[in-house]
Amino acid sequence: MGFGIVELIALLLSLAGFGVTANPKAPTVEQALEYAMPDADLVVQFDAGAVIANNYKILSGLADQPQIKASPELSQMVRQAVNQVEGARGMVKSVTGVDLTTDINDATMFLQIVAGHDPTVLVVAHGKFTSTTLDKVASMVGKSTTKVGSGTLLEIDRNSAVGLTKSNVVLAGAPQLVKDRLETAWKAPARTAGSNLAYAAEVIGGKPVFAVIATLSQGARREAIDKLGVKGQNFATDLLGRHKLAAFSVYPNGVGWEWIDTKAGGIDQVATMSEGIVELFRAGQIAPRGIAKILMAGLESYRGVDKKIDEVLAQKANLLKIVDQFTGDGKFASKIDKNGGAMKVTVRLTGKSISEVVPFSMAIPVIGWMTFARTKDAVPPPAPRPVAPPPQPKPRGTGLTH
Repeated sequence: MGFGIVELIALLLSLAGFGVTANPKAPTVEQALEYAMPDADLVVQFDAGAVIANNYKILSGLADQPQIKASPELSQMVRQAVNQVEGARGMVKSVTGVDLTTDINDATMFLQIVAGHDPTVLVVAHGKFTSTTLDKVASMVGKSTTKVGSGTLLEIDRNSAVGLTKSNVVLAGAPQLVKDRLETAWKAPARTAGSNLAYAAEVIGGKPVFAVIATLSQGARREAIDKLGVKGQNFATDLLGRHKLAAFSVYPNGVGWEWIDTKAGGIDQVATMSEGIVELFRAGQIAPRGIAKILMAGLESYRGVDKKIDEVLAQKANLLKIVDQFTGDGKFASKIDKNGGAMKVTVRLTGKSISEVVPFSMAIPVIGWMTFARTKDAVPPPAPRPVAPPPQPKPRGTGLTH
């Protein structure tokens, strides 16, 4: 027996518990930016505590859910997925002593774009780290740790190093960046008004689960535009060339974005685009519900004609439940604030959960395709048909007569 509509429905129903929760230990602005790179073009913030622990717990118990256990094939597939996650988790823990599912609270990445070179990167992570963590990594790469200021440094090669501060914060990136931040004299960089870090602090202060803050330098803009390979001006090059801040954030209950322009008329364009995105999000919540109901009603005309259609109709209640599970009613709260003086647009979309805002229903067909695609390798391909040899030409006569 292979995967069918019943197994797919059971899998989708079991995904109801997955999501994003508020992290009571979410990093403060001071924690996130204590070791910041002040001239970073990009700052990426990830609150691991809001995502990993709860979802891992649900994943671990997924195979024990009744609707999953009812199908041996589906149960086996889920257990294989869990075992793969467990294998990766166990390997990392044995090598570093860090449990990826419980020991990492948050991470912030700072990235500076350098024309003609690889970007300069610094990652700062908070969690349950100790000197043993660095010792295990050192043993793995065959290097030794050294004391720098009040911290510990592991220089892996000329381009990468890992450090542990006196407060057990992990730093990873270019050796000199890590060394500077381990020195006793290190102080958190200033966040003056209008600076890259001031904008990053504003976004991180909103406690996002995930955020990307872009404040590109002129050199970074040119590099990004050059890589687009576009001659002349288009929509992308226009935005890259004139923006001062572009930020996007994900929250447990929604999403938001901010834009600061360098042209007065630019905020009108961005505000109008934002209104259009909000309308698409609302439609993305409501339209799948309507489409599902129309399809289910239409299939009734084919009841008894095809066994597969009968299987779908037998799961009608569950199918509509899944659609409701992955969509909202489109009535989430939206606020678009346009500040002409600051040339800034701030957008915040809020629901009871992020799924009421972002139309995750778009992912249902993808999940279905991935589920059925897994079974393709399990089915042996049909044996090739024997190819008949090409007809041989008849021998010609010799032209001789008897």
